[in-house]
Amino acid sequence: MFASRSPIVALLRPSQWIKNALVLAPLLFGGRLLETAPLLRTLAAFAAFCLAASAGYLMNDLRDVESDRAHPAKRLRPLAAGTVMPGRARTLACGLAAGALGIALVLGAGVFATVAGYLCVTALYSAFLRRLVILDVMTIGLLFVLRVEGGALAAQVAASDWLLVSTALLAVFLGLCKRRHELLLLGDTASAHRETLRGYSPQFLDPAISLLTSTALITYLLYAMAPETVARVGSTRMLLGGPFVLYGLLRYLQLTY
Repeated sequence: MFASRSPIVALLRPSQWIKNALVLAPLLFGGRLLETAPLLRTLAAFAAFCLAASAGYLMNDLRDVESDRAHPAKRLRPLAAGTVMPGRARTLACGLAAGALGIALVLGAGVFATVAGYLCVTALYSAFLRRLVILDVMTIGLLFVLRVEGGALAAQVAASDWLLVSTALLAVFLGLCKRRHELLLLGDTASAHRETLRGYSPQFLDPAISLLTSTALITYLLYAMAPETVARVGSTRMLLGGPFVLYGLLRYLQLTY
């Protein structure tokens, strides 16, 4: 997986940039996706969050070198495998963070504050929040919300509270599913790979995931039926997305279990 690409490209994790597509959500749901100026500003914000995300992955990899070497797949990551030296990775992380902040600054103080907040939360997560049970996945939810808020500020549209809540719930759902997958994959060595896994168990994760699945779906449906959403879209046609949301959640559960 990692060996087939350039070590530097593998460090950046471009395959994970798809998560930053949430930056486009306010533009889409605000009905301004086809307007040139907001679209260009949003794409610039997308680029800033991609750089910031890669900087965060580098920070995590630098802290996780030893535990990654014990992981069946992550041992092939460039830092764990020794194909990239830590000093070079630190320099690259600083450059990526500076690039992200530079792009955000051009887009305005609000976007700059959001990207800076994203970098700060990522640093706190890497330093200690990822070791705190439940708070680790809630932090992941906050990072997804910051993406949406950054996209809204860049596009100069208001981010619906329903959209922010739906994003947070979906992110926590994905985080809990990932924790369960890691427990099953790593077995008795799970806590050596991720310290917080000591505080998780299938008996806790199964009902928690069930709770988040139903809550995320209901929140989306309430968002689709909210008066402000109907007024903006002109109808309740966003409810047509409900079956797709349900399918996506159930399909992810199928893959998780």
